[in-house]
Amino acid sequence: MLQLTQQTLKNWSFRQAGDEDWKPSRKGAETTEIHPDLIENGLIPDPFLDDNEKLVQWVGLKDWEYKVSFTPEASVSKLKVHELVFEGLDTFADVFLNGRKIISTDNMFVHYKADVGKYIKFGEENELRIYFYSAIVKGRELEKKFGWHGCSNGETSRTHVRKAQYHYGWDWGPLLMTCGPYRPIKFVSYDLSIDEVFVDVGITDELNASIDVKTTICGFAADAALQINVLSPSGETVASEKGQELKIGENSTKLYLESPQLWFPHTHGTPALYDFELTIVVDGHVIHSVTKKVGLRSVELIQEPFADQPGASFYFRVNGVPVYSNGSNWIPAHSFQTCLTPKDYTEWLELMVNGNQNMVRIWGGGYFEQDIFYQECDRLGLLVWHDMMFACAQYPGYKEFEESVEKEVICQLKRLRNYCSIALYCGNNEDYQSADRFKLTDETFFGKKRYEKSFPKLVSQYSPAVPYHPGSPWGGSSYKDETAGDIHQWNVWHGTQEKYQDWDKLGGRFVSEFGMEGAPALKTYEECITDPKYRYPQSYMIDHHNKSDVFERRLASYVTENVKMTGSDLDSWIYATQLMQAECLAYAYRCWRREWRGDGKRYSAGALVWQINDCWPCASWAIADFKKRPKLAYYSIKKESAPIVVGFYRTGIKKENGASNSNAKYSIPFNYNTTQYFLDIWGVNGTTSDIKAVFKVDLYHVTTGEKLKSLEDQKVILKANQSTEIFKQYELDTEIPIVAHGTFYDEEGSVLAAGADWPQPLKYLFFPDRKIEKVVKDGSITLSTNKPVKGVEIITENDIYLDDNGFDIFPVTGCEIYIM
Repeated sequence: MLQLTQQTLKNWSFRQAGDEDWKPSRKGAETTEIHPDLIENGLIPDPFLDDNEKLVQWVGLKDWEYKVSFTPEASVSKLKVHELVFEGLDTFADVFLNGRKIISTDNMFVHYKADVGKYIKFGEENELRIYFYSAIVKGRELEKKFGWHGCSNGETSRTHVRKAQYHYGWDWGPLLMTCGPYRPIKFVSYDLSIDEVFVDVGITDELNASIDVKTTICGFAADAALQINVLSPSGETVASEKGQELKIGENSTKLYLESPQLWFPHTHGTPALYDFELTIVVDGHVIHSVTKKVGLRSVELIQEPFADQPGASFYFRVNGVPVYSNGSNWIPAHSFQTCLTPKDYTEWLELMVNGNQNMVRIWGGGYFEQDIFYQECDRLGLLVWHDMMFACAQYPGYKEFEESVEKEVICQLKRLRNYCSIALYCGNNEDYQSADRFKLTDETFFGKKRYEKSFPKLVSQYSPAVPYHPGSPWGGSSYKDETAGDIHQWNVWHGTQEKYQDWDKLGGRFVSEFGMEGAPALKTYEECITDPKYRYPQSYMIDHHNKSDVFERRLASYVTENVKMTGSDLDSWIYATQLMQAECLAYAYRCWRREWRGDGKRYSAGALVWQINDCWPCASWAIADFKKRPKLAYYSIKKESAPIVVGFYRTGIKKENGASNSNAKYSIPFNYNTTQYFLDIWGVNGTTSDIKAVFKVDLYHVTTGEKLKSLEDQKVILKANQSTEIFKQYELDTEIPIVAHGTFYDEEGSVLAAGADWPQPLKYLFFPDRKIEKVVKDGSITLSTNKPVKGVEIITENDIYLDDNGFDIFPVTGCEIYIM
């Protein structure tokens, strides 16, 4: 028998259907899409620049063809099986090999495979040609045939098309309808092949691992053996199976590991990975080998009723350890996914880890991501909340649609089930809200059966070690239930547009979406708006690069309500929006993390901000812009998600006739009575060990910078993996603008964490006579101040990544910023 051979096809050509001439795709590309190829050939302008998006809408309405040539070696003809494997075609396509139609596709999330042995010319050039139909045109035909289904974002025909839904335009991204061979196409020849591997891990109470290595073997029977080696994270062989007799179809090998190194999210341990090496051997010759990196872990979704509050918990327990989920939502990082590199994925996910985040939610309007995404999450120790690819719509339920969806889900569950970072599969994004919006019943809400019956059955069958949740948000009885399940809290920005200082009243058991807009970096605007005359806050081009509905009013409202504008130029506007966004999101993380109160009282267990990234250069809710330039909000979230955190919350009560009236709302207009302010102060310990600390609090007059007093030092024990209350309703002086600065010190006097609480809104504060001294040396910038300063931003000429920015400085501590 000969060894398996594999050839990935590359160097494509394309043309508009009906044209005579073929154009070259991007040189050397194994995967591609129509817009990048048209840009490469100078046939369309870059839709990310200016308002060029409008000029390229015709592309999505046309049919396109791609072709590629490949020459298998003559010796490969001796092998028995010859297949073309399509890992992703976008979306409706007919595929021809040497003029013969071999498959048709209608779902970009399904892998297709074609036996092509009788069509291949060995030792000669073969031509693969793919005819891509316009997904918009096809979708409209399906809508006409099967009926209208409502949605938000994009046109309604998208509900019939199994394509990344954000291609139809979203409230943060452009309308760019792609097509093309967006995932690799491989020509594979073999006699025997390891087609699938599933390392099914069970962690026992004794922390031993019982492992069932399940393999699917394709090809023709032979006197073959399957060898398995298991290498520890340090590279030592810890288990092996040297000569198991192999059979065509399903094989199972039982292995046991004593006291294995378990995989943890990086905030709670080491993301340890084992190598599972599988090899088919015939007569001493290696026929095919596969290596899978696998983390050994258990993950549970804990939903237990509370004894003292309504509803139930909603948190993740990894290897028996409860985990508070600090994280972000992930949208596709580019409108054209084939333009992303492995380095892009690594940089994005490392940005999250460096920001103290431990969970990323793959949102349901994009893709099942590339393998590199999950590989990096495994390596870095990032938990993955994974939506199925349904978002903000009422999807149909006719037979052909459901059959296609089932193939899609089975395909992706089997592809992804060895990735230990996946902690949850979720049926959809906001489809329950959509059903409510369009007043659907159980009979007309076709997705209900899919999300509550079909999907959990498939997850249980193909990925049994991963919990399932029917939708996001979803609480069991209602998506609006704040006492159970997860919620999307959009009453800041959307909805009732509450003050962000009131996040403590807007929480839930797990907040899987919330956010605030902020502008991108000035450099990002300069790179996407080519004419300087349009680079001012209210310009047409600035507005075009913000897709949110009525963003002008909402962004201006939150800025003017909270932040002092020092100029009307674009740079000043960017700083104001970013500072406001940073303060807003910090309040949310701070308030909700306080409610992680220990066993039986984990009232709030996660905060996933909308969103970490963008798919094009724009203003949006992202905390780092399209160019991976962190906004100030990235850093404020990083501080609030640190292992040790100082928490503050300030409340105010209007006095009536010189006495405090707890029933009076101090926001009543024209109530000029004195406001009495109180501070709650707590600490959060995100580690798994108790920490002894000394807590110091200094109070400063904001305007003069004078230190008014220091509170009595508190010796505290910050309990492991929870919050610890320190002060409750500490009364502040009434008429003085006071900033409180608190610091945890360890027993040796080193700073564990520091934080501050400023009077609100910030726009009323004055900072005269401030002096900031800086010392720049290799790898760091040290700042010191004579008086408290709020929201200091460091801007560098080049893209230098800092470990902190947008920070406060106090005389007692100063600040040292490291260049990353």
